[in-house]
Amino acid sequence: MTAEPPAGFRAGFVPITGLPNAGKSTLLNSLCGTRLSIISDKPQTTRNNILGILNGPGFQAVFVDTPGFLRGRNLFERSMAGAIKRAAAEEGDLCILIAEPGLPPPDKIPLFEPLKQARCPLYLAVNKLDKETTDVRVKAAEEFYGKLLSIAQVFHISALTGGGLKELRAAIRAALPEHPPYYPQDQLTDRWERFYAAELIREQIFKLYSQEIPYASAVEIEVFRETPGEYDQVLAKIHIARESQKPIIIGRGGSALKRLRETSQKALAAFLRRPVELHLTVKVSPGWQDNPVFLKEIGFYEKK
Repeated sequence: MTAEPPAGFRAGFVPITGLPNAGKSTLLNSLCGTRLSIISDKPQTTRNNILGILNGPGFQAVFVDTPGFLRGRNLFERSMAGAIKRAAAEEGDLCILIAEPGLPPPDKIPLFEPLKQARCPLYLAVNKLDKETTDVRVKAAEEFYGKLLSIAQVFHISALTGGGLKELRAAIRAALPEHPPYYPQDQLTDRWERFYAAELIREQIFKLYSQEIPYASAVEIEVFRETPGEYDQVLAKIHIARESQKPIIIGRGGSALKRLRETSQKALAAFLRRPVELHLTVKVSPGWQDNPVFLKEIGFYEKK
């Protein structure tokens, strides 16, 4: 039997929100002390709400790494935007808004509207202080968001180097409500290895390809087979939106796809800590971003 948590145990959900490339995934990984969310220097890398579970003496913080704020142009992006809104305004016990120093672009300001309906305390984490030489832009961000939103506390952090995270963790723990843990206290995430296989391949697509390819592609894991004493067998299908993108992702003589397979296989083996044999295929799936059946199959869309 699982031991009952001690009296006064604290647990709750903590969405991490913000504009694309603000550092949400890096913050999730740093707070949890392990690699749970893929990272890229390109915006809008995260597509799903990913849970990272931080367990400590007397508490459990369940972080939700949300996709960056965006205006939905198709069913896929509207589903992502809905996930952001639910996490930020409806599902959190505490919400963290991570922002870069300085002011956001004017056209992005309306994207913060869902946070005005947040039912929980909102903490502002001004990130990337490892790159700032003065506090002028930091103060500008703090003042701007303080006027726009109801900010409960402000933290100056570097999600990359860990600066300021000790104070942020302590404040998160103090803000959590008294509640039994939501997950076993040795669990790090709610996602299965199959999900991370697709995410790690997608991460390599973001690293190896430019322009529209990362945003026009989706990864479907068709086979994930574990056999004791043998290499894990993983078969993944990469869906792209247009026929003209197929030769780009494959490359001359298959060179680009070979490189993608090799780097993805290495990343997956490192994540799983066991040997993997990865096979990739490419399929043109026109309009996949607006196909609810396809999106539901790969875990991006649920009918309301």
